[in-house]
Amino acid sequence: MPQEPPPGALSSAFPPPPTYYTHFTGENLTALKSHRLEDGTPPAADSLPEPLCYLVPPPPPTGSYRAFGEEWMVPERYPSLEEAGIRQLYPPTSMAATAAANGGGGGVDKGKELTVDRTIELRRLSKSLLLNYLELVGVMGMAPEQFHEKTADLETILFNMHHLINEYRPHQARETLCLRMEEQLERTRRETEENKKAAAKVEDILARLELVAKQADAICAGDGLGVGSLGEKRVDDGVAKARVRDMEAWKALVSMGGG
Repeated sequence: MPQEPPPGALSSAFPPPPTYYTHFTGENLTALKSHRLEDGTPPAADSLPEPLCYLVPPPPPTGSYRAFGEEWMVPERYPSLEEAGIRQLYPPTSMAATAAANGGGGGVDKGKELTVDRTIELRRLSKSLLLNYLELVGVMGMAPEQFHEKTADLETILFNMHHLINEYRPHQARETLCLRMEEQLERTRRETEENKKAAAKVEDILARLELVAKQADAICAGDGLGVGSLGEKRVDDGVAKARVRDMEAWKALVSMGGG
């Protein structure tokens, strides 16, 4: 069976794929079918010889697992400061953390009821951070060899502040999603208004064209141009008057378009 990497082992940001895929050959798959149970499911990987053990998915991890050099919790939850070996300087921020402080387990589950105001605690830690920095400046002026204690205090305060800020991540994700949805809704409304303006503009242009057509018909009727022809001279006069009518219509259309 493959061994898990030891804690703290180095891993690449873009590691190569595991070599398990090389064992998925036709011969190994056929051999695995002969080891199947009566219900057709493959046996546990521990009971299979190599390399058949690599063809069976491992059981789901419990507690935690390591990937890309980091440890991930199962089920997913935000680990507490105590689990990281850091002293917590503020009260528990959830009912689950309160139970953990009383011996009911560690960690802070997501979605639990809050019992303290993080904003007040962050302000308090900020003031404590400034005070400890001033004390560090004094220590460096009087006894520089004793700076380790104050820097350790500063590190603990910063870890606590960072932990409190990270607990805002679910809230930040929810507010970011709401903001994106509002932006999408506003963009849709703006596009709808632009479409309505474009439709109104087209209707206005069509109304102007209808008015131009009526003016052209009036010019034609005023000139006495009929449908039939009453002679070649009458036809020539009608063509000339039609050209004048078209010129007048285009002038009216241009004047309305420029306005």
